[in-house]
Amino acid sequence: MTETSPRSVRMQLGRTHQTGPNLTLGLLPEAEAERLGAVFAGIEPWSAYPYPAPDLARYFARIEPDAPRFAAFLDGKICGVLGMRLNWLRGPYVQFLGLVPGYQRLGLGAALLDYVEHHARTARERNVFVCVSEFNHGAVRFYQREGYCEVGRLDDLVVDGRSEILMRKRLGT
Repeated sequence: MTETSPRSVRMQLGRTHQTGPNLTLGLLPEAEAERLGAVFAGIEPWSAYPYPAPDLARYFARIEPDAPRFAAFLDGKICGVLGMRLNWLRGPYVQFLGLVPGYQRLGLGAALLDYVEHHARTARERNVFVCVSEFNHGAVRFYQREGYCEVGRLDDLVVDGRSEILMRKRLGT
């Protein structure tokens, strides 16, 4: 994967970052937030929780300097969303990583994680964190394949009777 993005974990909103031959990240267009909210509200794990489309759309549209949200574009078309919380426990926390149906299982999720990890390493961060719903077995396997390990369980975090798995990838220094 060719990396041509700036070498800083604090990404400038609105700037486009090249993450692969045809995969780029850019500011999530406000006009797309509503459509993407509906897309992700209809698929797991978000459909299994109280994350209605308007709430997801508001999350996507919100601009926070320490919590950027990016649209992932494959050949110019939005294929997913990446949301992060920077400077979280000595590294970024991936708040949201979702690929639109039809763009899954193409290696795009791994490319987006590579991007996050590259910038974390460049900023001399020690970790990257993600939280995964325990029932989302495919996501758990995906993050394990990418080198993430369970570091804790958060019972009843989102809804009673369900647990979230906090996972961490320790970055080499």
